[in-house]
Amino acid sequence: MTPPTVQDLPAALDLRQQNVPASSEKQTATARFYYLDSMRSILMMLGVVLHGALIYSSGDHWIVSDSHKSEFFTILDSVIHAFRMPAFFIIAGFFSMMSLKKYGVRTFLHVRLTRILVPLFFTAVLINSLELYFRTTILQNTPMTVTHFLTQVLPREWIAGEWVSHLWFLLTLIQFFAVGIALFALKNQFSRLPHFERSVSSLRKNCYFLLLLPISDITWSVAARLAPDIFHGSLFCGLLNLEDFMVYLPYFLVGLWLFHDRLLQDEFHSIARWEWGALVLSVLTHHLLENAHGLNQESFLRIYSTGLIFALSSHICYVLFYKFMNRDSQVFRYLSDASYSIYLFHHLCVIVIGYLLLNAQIAIGYKFLMVELGTISITLAIHHFLILRFKTLRFMFNGK
Repeated sequence: MTPPTVQDLPAALDLRQQNVPASSEKQTATARFYYLDSMRSILMMLGVVLHGALIYSSGDHWIVSDSHKSEFFTILDSVIHAFRMPAFFIIAGFFSMMSLKKYGVRTFLHVRLTRILVPLFFTAVLINSLELYFRTTILQNTPMTVTHFLTQVLPREWIAGEWVSHLWFLLTLIQFFAVGIALFALKNQFSRLPHFERSVSSLRKNCYFLLLLPISDITWSVAARLAPDIFHGSLFCGLLNLEDFMVYLPYFLVGLWLFHDRLLQDEFHSIARWEWGALVLSVLTHHLLENAHGLNQESFLRIYSTGLIFALSSHICYVLFYKFMNRDSQVFRYLSDASYSIYLFHHLCVIVIGYLLLNAQIAIGYKFLMVELGTISITLAIHHFLILRFKTLRFMFNGK
């Protein structure tokens, strides 16, 4: 995505699709995918909705948590969480393979790493450090001078990995790029394996491979039980989170495969009948076994059903955008370009606005709307009046 939340994250490509059939040789070479413009912009907006909902969710305590809560926001958070990030990584994998095939490894690394590392650095140093200062002095009610914070508190928070916050997506994506490059270099070797095409064909049909994606969730759950010090939390000052890597890698791999395999594209652009029944069954299973924990059959079944909900929901999301949003739109084209800026700045905005509204004597529904409207307005203003107008800021926060 042009911004790092979706499709072409850190690429400087301007690709447009003219609704060409998936079998066309020109489909992935020169065109722009209109439905992905719409998809990444809406999914980015849903990120603002998700973080805003956490303030008023009756679930776990978030960074900012209102004393008045509602089960509605808990459900809203769960529904968005089920498909948003998996869909992001599918699209990121798709466009990564496109860039690798079109430009090669060297250009791919130059463009992508510039688009990610530069905004990652400046957002971490400037925006996330400001967020940490606000959380320490205001939310935790620990007054201190700026000098004390910068010299004593901030270094400790960075070592603990607290600087990452919502930037985990970019760090994980960089790790996935390494996997993508390795698979791109080995792609010709797979076809030489015996029975490879037969196995791929059976998995490709009706997207049955979706049934395998939750295996990564089970693998992580077992690993986290056996080695909690390694698999729980972040490592190397926040640079690596094995949970994020293991849980979302399959979706990135699906994106790589999706671009490479035209037959899979045909299958992936429609929802098989079995998916609807599997989704309903998975939701019921997850609900019935939500209290199952440990290394036992019930727990594994709960984890598998949750992972399958994520896999099926992300596919349904992809298909709906493909079928109903595959047309050029100036609005969504602008929002897709602005989505990187929204992604980088929205987290601090949601926290600050949510905090300012904690003691407001109004219904939490109105508070939620004020958080959403305020965050979207501020982040779009930053993008339109600052990042688009000043080349230095555009490089710092968009990597262009």
